[in-house]
Amino acid sequence: MSSFRLHDWNDVRLIIACASRGSFAGAAAELGLDQTTVSRRISAIEAAIGRPLFNRRRSGASPTPAGVALLERAIRMQEAAEDFEGALHGMSTFPTPKVTVSASEGLLTYTLIPALLGLKKAELPLDPSMIRATLPDLAFTTAADKADISVIATSPGDLPRLKGAVRVRRVGTMHFVPVASRTFLHQMPPLSHFDDLVDHPLLDIGIYHAIRGLDGWNALVSSRKGRGEEVLIAPTTPKLQQPLLSGGGVSLLPNYSTLYEPSLVQLDLDAPSMAVSLWLVSHEDTLREPAVRELYDLMAAMFLASSWYREI
Repeated sequence: MSSFRLHDWNDVRLIIACASRGSFAGAAAELGLDQTTVSRRISAIEAAIGRPLFNRRRSGASPTPAGVALLERAIRMQEAAEDFEGALHGMSTFPTPKVTVSASEGLLTYTLIPALLGLKKAELPLDPSMIRATLPDLAFTTAADKADISVIATSPGDLPRLKGAVRVRRVGTMHFVPVASRTFLHQMPPLSHFDDLVDHPLLDIGIYHAIRGLDGWNALVSSRKGRGEEVLIAPTTPKLQQPLLSGGGVSLLPNYSTLYEPSLVQLDLDAPSMAVSLWLVSHEDTLREPAVRELYDLMAAMFLASSWYREI
């Protein structure tokens, strides 16, 4: 007896059809085959397993005890296959998974969340009107390793340091400018140069010191600290909001920050160019989910269409 392996689901269907129809001719008619083909394939299976599955009679074909035992299993396979096919057809109505987006806390709070969820009616750097279809349920995090899609900032000219099969797309440049509240400006003498800010209270954000594209600001902060002057350091942009708006000093923020905080003013100074590059990142496997791919493409389009993220 030779070893037998099932390579074709049609062999299972053939056994069921022969038993249910009671003849090879009936099975042939049901499956759209000729009777000779049915007889040949049943004989091949019997030869492979070394025993007959059907008794052949002029009146038809009936399963042998071995055929009955195999038929029971074939029917269970058919039921499982029908259930699987039903699940395949049901994928079109399968619930869309929640998609998680990561970015810095400031970019999430003031840009991505308002634009994607429509939480603010004020002008935004990303145009919410570009969203022309219902978005999936969204979640937001600052942890890139827990996200389906990440917005990552690097110093200009640097690539994101990533591992694995990821899709990376550069979507623009975030430009930074010195800003202060109107309350604080009323207390300041006129300034004409960026370096003059070293003589005034500065409000810094901790992650800035690691970004080479913000060297101009970082040198200013370092100089003020070197003189023994206090610099308030906040961990994130949202944590900086209260001291900044209450007139605590000058800080560095994206140049569109005055859009959503009208009490902020961009200082009219001869400041150096300060910027970071923005990248959209997602794993190749994750992008195979249609909801993730559609959101990835939408976010890329929103950044690339915005004048706020273009090179100056």
